[in-house]
Amino acid sequence: MLRNGKMILLLLLAVFLAGCSQKVESRTDNAFIAAKNAFEANDKRANETIGDIKFHKPATMKADKQSTSQTVVLTKRNDSFYLTVNPNEKKDSRVYYDLLLTEEPENLIGAQTFAKDEAFGFIAVIQKSENLVELIAGVGGARVETVTNEENINSYLEKMMQIARSVQHEEQEAGKIKSKKGENL
Repeated sequence: MLRNGKMILLLLLAVFLAGCSQKVESRTDNAFIAAKNAFEANDKRANETIGDIKFHKPATMKADKQSTSQTVVLTKRNDSFYLTVNPNEKKDSRVYYDLLLTEEPENLIGAQTFAKDEAFGFIAVIQKSENLVELIAGVGGARVETVTNEENINSYLEKMMQIARSVQHEEQEAGKIKSKKGENL
């Protein structure tokens, strides 16, 4: 009888653990869809400027005005988000994505790439511990990262993609200036 009780307990534990992993996969799948939609919509315009970086800051986040010219720190509740911008990379750059694949592929829960309007984007979810994940969203030379609880995957990845997709920096703006003859400089 005691042996049957142990078997039932082990079976229940296995079902519980399987359910937990399905939750992460389900959250990741839903987040990938939301992030893809945010990338393709590209409807968030810059509403914040820190240094040379212009970007969309969601109303629920606070920007650290002491951020550097290439890294902006955003906060939401107890979570910090790091927006890193490489002004030498264009919107179609794959540098951050390629770097991600070489650094942590064994902990990668999932990743997805997107391309539209000469822009390359990606998202990734990396398991950091039992309940913590690292979330990354990038578009060209802009990358947003955070470490958070698994239940934030869906809402955070969508917002992070909106931020990354909206990034502009002075070098990009200067390239749009036209000469007197109407040619792009």
